[in-house]
Amino acid sequence: MIKTQLVKQDNKPVAVVIDYKEYLRLKEIEEDRNDYYAALDVKLKNKKWKSHSDLKKELKL
Repeated sequence: MIKTQLVKQDNKPVAVVIDYKEYLRLKEIEEDRNDYYAALDVKLKNKKWKSHSDLKKELKL
């Protein structure tokens, strides 16, 4: 496993080098978080909900 490395410019951190698998793991966490908040936003804004059985009847499933 590659250790995390900081890239500095003028003694200030400007970038980080991390293991690719760790990057993918962090990206997946971020996407899950974004999906959660998007769903929560829709749920809070939508005042009309249908039951699963009503939706199936409406779609003739």
